[in-house]
Amino acid sequence: MIRALYAIGADIIRVHFRNTQDAVKYKNEIKNLSRDNFLGSEIIDETSDEITLQILIKHSEFPIEKAVRRMAIVALSANRDAIAALKDRSTTLFDSVINAHNDVNRLGLYIVRQLKYGIERNLYRELGFRTPKEFLLYRIAVNDIENIGENAMNIINNLGSLQKLINDETLFIKDPVDEEIYNQLVNFSSQAHQLYEDAIKAMFKREYKDAEKLISKRESIYPLENELIMLMSSKKLDPNIASVLRLIFDSSRRIMDYSQNMAELTLNRTVEELCTSFATK
Repeated sequence: MIRALYAIGADIIRVHFRNTQDAVKYKNEIKNLSRDNFLGSEIIDETSDEITLQILIKHSEFPIEKAVRRMAIVALSANRDAIAALKDRSTTLFDSVINAHNDVNRLGLYIVRQLKYGIERNLYRELGFRTPKEFLLYRIAVNDIENIGENAMNIINNLGSLQKLINDETLFIKDPVDEEIYNQLVNFSSQAHQLYEDAIKAMFKREYKDAEKLISKRESIYPLENELIMLMSSKKLDPNIASVLRLIFDSSRRIMDYSQNMAELTLNRTVEELCTSFATK
């Protein structure tokens, strides 16, 4: 309920407890929820049976476009660290992905809050949009970026389970990472990241032609996907290792698909302006 109130734009949220036992039990959980999930939230008042949250940040202080840009950077960073953790399963990389995943979700919820606020008040121009239709574009973008962060978290969880099997000596693997597969996966993921970064740039710059080129570029990478699939299939890999590799591969492929989605949204966003310019000429 608190999360929903934040998402729909509540500026002050008061939580009243039925008794002291409930207050003692849940106050810290609410504070942690606020800190970990709500951008710009502060506890402004607290009594024995009530706690009050206030959302202090406004869209003018942290515009939606800037928040989406930051969200994408953090999500792609989480994906890179998750792939690096396949070879270097250090706690630093694991913690980095977990923290980035939380940041992505926090930024996503903030953007949804701002979009709902703008829709209700028809403030599309104030939010930097040219038409109300762009609310939908940004909502789809947020959903895709959240999925990138979620996929990175899934990789880390699977790597954690794999490492536990190795530490418990339930699974014995002499060389857990095949260098040839790992290098090709890193190359494949790098291309996916670059494609997504270019798609984000095209969306923000409203570049129809750049977005069009990105769709063709995405299609040109399909042969590389098939090569990587054939390579993984040709190796005699432990099923536990193979499942993690496949997860990393699928995550990178989804990022490429999200890039194509973003490019198509950019075409939809700018096609009317382009056609109008033709008519004017």
